[in-house]
Amino acid sequence: MHILFLADASSVHSYRWIKYFSERSGIKITWCSLTKNTMPEIKNVEFKLLSKSNPLGLFRAIRYISKRSPDIIHAHYLGWNGFLSLFFPKTNVILTAWGSDIVFNRKNRIKRFLLERMITQSKVVTCDAHHLQDKMVELEAPREKIRLVMFGIDESLFRSKRQPFDVRAPNTKFTIGSIRNLHPVYDLITLLKAAKIILQKRSDVVFQIAGSGPDLKLLEGFVDKHKLNKDVNFVGRLESADLCNFYDGLDVYVSTALSDGGIASSTAEAMLCERPVVITDVAENGHWITDGENGRMFDCYDSINLANIILSLLDNQDIGIELGLKGKETIILRNTYNNEMEKMLKIYEQVA
Repeated sequence: MHILFLADASSVHSYRWIKYFSERSGIKITWCSLTKNTMPEIKNVEFKLLSKSNPLGLFRAIRYISKRSPDIIHAHYLGWNGFLSLFFPKTNVILTAWGSDIVFNRKNRIKRFLLERMITQSKVVTCDAHHLQDKMVELEAPREKIRLVMFGIDESLFRSKRQPFDVRAPNTKFTIGSIRNLHPVYDLITLLKAAKIILQKRSDVVFQIAGSGPDLKLLEGFVDKHKLNKDVNFVGRLESADLCNFYDGLDVYVSTALSDGGIASSTAEAMLCERPVVITDVAENGHWITDGENGRMFDCYDSINLANIILSLLDNQDIGIELGLKGKETIILRNTYNNEMEKMLKIYEQVA
């Protein structure tokens, strides 16, 4: 079986998905991307950087894919990758929606038309949230064509070495952290507003904000204006090898996202590392988190409640530890990498 992936080569999610199937016997992999490859090399995978910058680049991309004659084209993200799949109506096409491609593109008349064409031409569409299934049904997709497959978290990669709130060294501070990208949809300003409230009440807390994006200057300006520089650190984009250490250094994980597909990978990773998670009550987060049982939830933009929840966890650390343990149980039961990829393998076998 030869699978040609159209997937972002700067994304660890693409890398982990493709790497899994590259290690399965009997599967040949070609990986095509419209973005530069920033991931480690995968053995036995042919990689090709495609261009869409002009009609000639697009023609060359189509010709390259056509010459490979794959059994399956699997396009991750129903933007340009999905658009390229439209040029191969006689090939078995699988699409994976990532969330924003459905949530936002369907509001534009032209993009909506293209989404409908992509879905109609495909054999199977996967996504990681029930609400995305519903939105694709609104795009005339038969519900039986849409399969729920999570990206999955690799349990072997996310094993905590430190219990949250275990501060051994003198003068060591508790750490609150986020790893969502610095884009408007992730609303990091709400976390900084909460940090301002917390730091007015406690001096033993620091905030570590990972990720990159266009909101960095805005966020740095807020930190400068309110003199939070000493206790708020922007650590930039993390490599996949650094993720576990980042979670291990946290005592509380926060996500202020205004929109998600299914549960965010970073939230699931933090849960697997036994961190108590505090996340927005948005999309399907409520399908994963029961407030007060395996995590905490708050309304979007509500920096005051977010601050109060974090302060409560700092004051009641045993509760935070218990939330972390319950969160780990949730992910092991419902969102592990191997289980989800095995579900996907069955889909490939059915389609091919």
